[in-house]
Amino acid sequence: MKTIKSMSPILGLFAILLIPTIIGTWYESTLDPYEEGMHMSYSIKCENGFVYKTMNKGAIQVFNSDGTPLRCGKKIY
Repeated sequence: MKTIKSMSPILGLFAILLIPTIIGTWYESTLDPYEEGMHMSYSIKCENGFVYKTMNKGAIQVFNSDGTPLRCGKKIY
């Protein structure tokens, strides 16, 4: 019984950290992946009329399925 009481602060801290992470991940999954702005692990930027995906190690240009660059304000196809 004493062990459970001593673990309750640790379990509470774990819950405080886990619940926002789950909610944030769920919310991120409801967003358009090519919407301009910050996402959990990358960001989308609009420069010179084209869309770029920026990650930790660099940026890549986003292309449509036919190979044309995705323009700012357009939906990917």
